[in-house]
Amino acid sequence: MKNFGNMPNMPNMPMMNPMMSNMPMMNPMMPNMPMMNPMMQNPMMQNPMMMMNNPMANQNTYYQNMLKMQQIMNSQNKNLNQSEKRLARIKKEFELCSLDSDLTQIGCSFGLVNQEDYSVWKVSIIGPQNTPYQTGVFTINVFFPEDYPKKGAEFRFVNKIYHLNVDFKHKDSIGHICLSSLNEWATTGKVSGKPCYGVKQALFDIFCLFYNQGVDSPYDDDIAAEYRDRRNEFDAKAREWTQKYAK
Repeated sequence: MKNFGNMPNMPNMPMMNPMMSNMPMMNPMMPNMPMMNPMMQNPMMQNPMMMMNNPMANQNTYYQNMLKMQQIMNSQNKNLNQSEKRLARIKKEFELCSLDSDLTQIGCSFGLVNQEDYSVWKVSIIGPQNTPYQTGVFTINVFFPEDYPKKGAEFRFVNKIYHLNVDFKHKDSIGHICLSSLNEWATTGKVSGKPCYGVKQALFDIFCLFYNQGVDSPYDDDIAAEYRDRRNEFDAKAREWTQKYAK
């Protein structure tokens, strides 16, 4: 960016970019009260990809809590069978995810499909700004298998979404998400190169798909071609589906 130097009529005052300054701006309606720069209130607003580039800012704390929780549960629940231990772990993970500030920042909220069954969660995610999915409320069901955590959970969109990596055509796999990390975790209970992979990281991976669609692993080649060659048409359909199915 070209530097034009100081304003000629204010030789001793450097020219500041009002959107980058950390100093409060004055509110013209209330001159005695500084008006905070909206770009400085939340770093995510400055760069919406920032959290996704480093999504697990608090992952050590989160998984340390998980480890402590598991150790406590192992000592307290010695008389429980495997099914009861599994359920106790899923309940605790539900509690931790519901209170997690990182997940709250990307618009996640948590519930149960059946209030008496913690094996199936209902997670809502708000479509991020500056995408065709913005302001949409997308529901994802999270299914925990009987042998969890030896195998990871499965994630499926409930409402229709026009997306390269979400199946909306095949009856037996409606809502299935084509993402290598999710598939590997659901199959093996772990993800290569990501030793702390769990529900939290999986939800961040899904959130990233709103921004970066996997052209190399689409469910439909025709839609992939539309995304690559006629992006405006793809975005228009994605916005239409968001308004129709994600309100």
